[in-house]
Amino acid sequence: MFSYLKLLIILFFTFFLNFTLISNTSLASKTENASSIVHKLIERIHSIQETKYTEEEKRTEFLQIIQTFFDMNIIAKASTGPYWRTATSNEKKRYTELITELIADVTASQLGDISKIEFQLQSSTPKGDKMVIVSGELLVPNQSKSKINVNWRFSTPDSDVPKIIDVEFENISMLVAQKEESVAIIRKNGGVFSALITAIEEKLRK
Repeated sequence: MFSYLKLLIILFFTFFLNFTLISNTSLASKTENASSIVHKLIERIHSIQETKYTEEEKRTEFLQIIQTFFDMNIIAKASTGPYWRTATSNEKKRYTELITELIADVTASQLGDISKIEFQLQSSTPKGDKMVIVSGELLVPNQSKSKINVNWRFSTPDSDVPKIIDVEFENISMLVAQKEESVAIIRKNGGVFSALITAIEEKLRK
């Protein structure tokens, strides 16, 4: 009886140790992948900055960056709060397309003309099983503020490549700011989701 109990204890701790090692390895892999993606993103921005693109070409390049590195399905859903559930399938699809274009436009206008932008990694931290936050400083030469604290928030599902779902500049969340604006527009128009689509279409035409 004693030998059987001892065997069970040994098996339990062997399983627990292996599980812990696997979990730690998985978390390490996710944090490393997220950090690597940030550096790849900065490299892509460098490439755009160093190439003589027209404004339209630059916009197209930044649009590809957003589509590659950001999870726009999560961002679209989260940025409309409870009104996402009221939208039709076509409205959800159209809004996702438009918010992708809008983020690309803003990114292109803010970063497109800045040369030699760099990112200094400070930490890559898992938040539960499905999220990683990559923190550091964005070095922006020849600007009034040359160092900007930035947090890249990643969704890290087990089967897919980590993708960015939010960026915080100096603790100001891109996702929260967009959600506040989107919800305000919908509420102002009596809860009609299509009013948000119209508002973004008009903004993109300017």
